[in-house]
Amino acid sequence: MATALEDELGDILAKARDGKFWSQRDLAEAVGLPLEKVKAIESCQSVPDDEVVRKLAGALDLHAPSLVDIARGAWAPNPPVYGDADFDLFRVDAFMGVYPVKCYLVRCKKTGSTAVVDTGASPELVVKKAAGLGWSVSKILLTHSHPDHAGGLQALDRAFDCPAWIDRAEPRPSGSRDLRLVGDGDVVELGRLKIHCLSTPGHTPGGVSYRINNTVLSGDVIFAGSMGRANSSWMDLFRSVAGKLLALPEDAILCPGHGPATTVGEEKRHNPFFCGKV
Repeated sequence: MATALEDELGDILAKARDGKFWSQRDLAEAVGLPLEKVKAIESCQSVPDDEVVRKLAGALDLHAPSLVDIARGAWAPNPPVYGDADFDLFRVDAFMGVYPVKCYLVRCKKTGSTAVVDTGASPELVVKKAAGLGWSVSKILLTHSHPDHAGGLQALDRAFDCPAWIDRAEPRPSGSRDLRLVGDGDVVELGRLKIHCLSTPGHTPGGVSYRINNTVLSGDVIFAGSMGRANSSWMDLFRSVAGKLLALPEDAILCPGHGPATTVGEEKRHNPFFCGKV
């Protein structure tokens, strides 16, 4: 079974190793593998047999059966249905160079009010999609300020002439003439929709996820079968996922900035970082 997961085995191992403050040599010694073998696995040039994957999982506090499934390409989340009776959700598959990035258009069904969540690095594509749908954008919501998520802010600001929101703890991106700040528990209204702000730091100092009913637009905090890279704090990132996102109902839909959408239940059962821990 081929998967379209954002992270492969090597990516997951590197992130888990970062959480233990281990070098590749530390991991090699912990599982009795040559250093060059560990380097090959982490660079996704080699996939070891299941016994070695289980040893790696044990050394890194990962859920071994889930990790084996990902290593073998034997699991991917079932595609959830976007939107509900209150809102439409359209995913925009943008690119930063050749690197795929997902941003989203959210529309209140009762009023037609529309927001862009993350700008991607191909803002012209976002503008084209909104025009093609006939949706008039009045808000820009940023999960964090990395260039692949906020690099198109200036172009969208010019195209839509609307305010943008970002967490107050996040470095300020350039490009908005009306940048507004949010914090945990704040609500941004979009027509008759209430968009709840969940502070989810760790990937960046001020990452924020946006919950609309039972759907969460989560940026780079969690990926299907993995978690984001802890550029700010590994422990903060783990807590953001375990304590905020995976505390939501099991059928809550998680829409990340990379890779496929998933649900809280899928991640509780199949994510090597969190299975059996939440």
